[in-house]
Amino acid sequence: MDRVDIFIANLYHSVENGSTDTFRETALRALGDLVDFDGALWGSGNYTSNVFHSVVTLGVEAGYPQALERTQGINPILPALLDNVGQAVDMRSVIGDSAFLQSPVYRRCFSRYGIERIVSYLAYDRRSHLYTLLSLYRFDADRPFTEDERCLFERAAYHLVAAAGHAFFLHMATGARPQSPAVHAAVCDDHGLLYQAQPSFVDLIEDRFESWSYERLPFTLPAPGETRVTHGLCIEVEALGDLFCVRIRREGPIDCLRGRDQEIVAGVCRGMTFKDIGRELELAPSTVSNRLYRVYRQLGVTNRSSLVRLVHRSA
Repeated sequence: MDRVDIFIANLYHSVENGSTDTFRETALRALGDLVDFDGALWGSGNYTSNVFHSVVTLGVEAGYPQALERTQGINPILPALLDNVGQAVDMRSVIGDSAFLQSPVYRRCFSRYGIERIVSYLAYDRRSHLYTLLSLYRFDADRPFTEDERCLFERAAYHLVAAAGHAFFLHMATGARPQSPAVHAAVCDDHGLLYQAQPSFVDLIEDRFESWSYERLPFTLPAPGETRVTHGLCIEVEALGDLFCVRIRREGPIDCLRGRDQEIVAGVCRGMTFKDIGRELELAPSTVSNRLYRVYRQLGVTNRSSLVRLVHRSA
């Protein structure tokens, strides 16, 4: 294996053993052993919002990400990145050194942070407008990135982005409660701006909210631990550091039941007797029986087996 293969293998291995909160910083530090740099930025967000929803930096002063956000209209590397999504772009291939030193983006941003050499990589989903920007910087103008380093960075950057997405979705799949294949997940900030999203999540939102513009989720997030039902969807949220994991599924027949009735139905689906359910819920067996028969009438079923079939179909 060459050193890039070793880097990639270690990267995916760290996904299963590390934390989503520290993954990007750890991965960038490991990248420094592959391509030498003085500073780095890993930012993600929604292209329509013009700001990073989440950003990690190494080696650059505080305030740099915000300064970079303000250069969107004058930064010549951005159009080149959009035209070459999935490819690493060296600033020198976009603008010559003398023109770069005279450019507004250099005077207003890069020179203030000592940045002289730049190579960047953009991953961008044109459907959802979600993007990830990876940039490496050098502070010495006499140390430009070589073509070999650009190629190494491009190869590594693809796997950095893929592994970061895998880290989030692995966390979703191994949460406290097992998830049905009918549950679809995304990661967003507290304003509902998407950071990562499963394609099936986007499909289901599109199906239920025809005028959705992709910029932010078309519903208000419930509090973590609560369930909200809207437009035929059940929505749950889990805190994930400074972000949130949002899980959605189609509303099923038992979602209209009150909490205690749902617990009784869950017990029936596990094959428990009225006595066992009553002991677990601290109810009399007769109370469990009476409530269950009311559930039968509400859901239009007549016995345990038809109730179980209905629940399984909805799941």
